[in-house]
Amino acid sequence: MSQENVELIRRGYELFNAGGPQAVISAGIWAPEIVFDFSLSDIAGLGVYRGHDQIRAFFEEDWFGSFPFEEWEVAVDELIDHGDQVIALSRQRGRGVSSGAAAELELAQICTLRGGEVVRVETYIDRKKALEAGGQAE
Repeated sequence: MSQENVELIRRGYELFNAGGPQAVISAGIWAPEIVFDFSLSDIAGLGVYRGHDQIRAFFEEDWFGSFPFEEWEVAVDELIDHGDQVIALSRQRGRGVSSGAAAELELAQICTLRGGEVVRVETYIDRKKALEAGGQAE
């Protein structure tokens, strides 16, 4: 099941890049009771979001509202199989709408899966902390 989990997470990122959170929800990748925990990211003002409605609103209103980009994508650097979890090391890249400036943010996410759906995502800015939390200390 682990390789299937890795492929599901890869597909989720592809869908997110193509159509945002609604595309991932519509594909059934995120469980209805999914929890996104951004509190571990150390980004001020971010917290824990539960369920499709809260997560959709977070991305559409808070994240993209605060960081308006005309070009934006998540580039996956590595997906690490860890049983019922997949650790995703990625970069968000974008170009600001008004400034035209390029921006990049490294992220690490620990995605927990159950029954072929993602039930929890923990987001970190510090990749080392994410790897340690996911039992993958270097």
